[in-house]
Amino acid sequence: MKFSFLTYLFCRFPLEHSFQMAQYYGFDGIEIWGARPHAYAYDMDVAAVREILEMKKKYGVEISAYTPEILAYPYNLASPLKKEREETEEYLMRALETTAALEGQRMLLTLPHPGHLARKRDIWKLVLEPLRRLCARAEALGVNVMLETLTPSESNLVTTADEASALIEDVGSQAMTAMMDLVPPVIANEPVSNYFDFLQNRMDYIHLCNSDGVTEFHARLDEGVLPLQDVFTLLKRQKFEGWCSLEILAPYYKDPELYLAQSKRLIEAGISESEREYAAGNRCW
Repeated sequence: MKFSFLTYLFCRFPLEHSFQMAQYYGFDGIEIWGARPHAYAYDMDVAAVREILEMKKKYGVEISAYTPEILAYPYNLASPLKKEREETEEYLMRALETTAALEGQRMLLTLPHPGHLARKRDIWKLVLEPLRRLCARAEALGVNVMLETLTPSESNLVTTADEASALIEDVGSQAMTAMMDLVPPVIANEPVSNYFDFLQNRMDYIHLCNSDGVTEFHARLDEGVLPLQDVFTLLKRQKFEGWCSLEILAPYYKDPELYLAQSKRLIEAGISESEREYAAGNRCW
């Protein structure tokens, strides 16, 4: 496994600070937040891209994914409003170009809530063609469109591994993959293992956090209902070799380095303890 963190944790710092933190605390990469002041797609001209590529080389840190800001106004590909969908598709096309220019392999995508009066089956049909166009462009660029499931409070469209698998099948592109954020399966009362069973080789990315078991809140690793050590045991049994990207958000950006340092310590301890238990029990991976 490789480890990174979403740079939104350092949203009150310039992007270079995230590269510095990743190098110092021994993370393999960073997941770049595609918004200001980090890397808003419409700001990513030749000079801005070159600057980020130079940081990547200088600090020896990979870019695990590019994550355009799409959970907040004014972008929503699942909107019932035609103009909003069109502008979001244009924005995501630009984000795909940015991902490729940054030599990234994955652009993260979410389908936020379309509104309580929207019918799920109608919105499902509306998003298919934009997604197919995005995936066609992604295929040409050598980039994957990586779908993230959400909690029911964030969306009513894709909230489970089964729904993610169904959407990938309906879109019908090899460029479309999915990832697992650890919060949605908890809220959906769904086994974490479902993501491996339903998505198989279409999933190589995980958002690492903890859950309060009730809301979409992304808790720090030592607070919540998930036993971190056993999460790593499960990942090891599944032979997961992809990225685990730390995603802790508000209120942790009040002192982001403190919580990043804590997270790295807990990750290392969780992995070590999990491996020790297996060795002591004479079990093999």
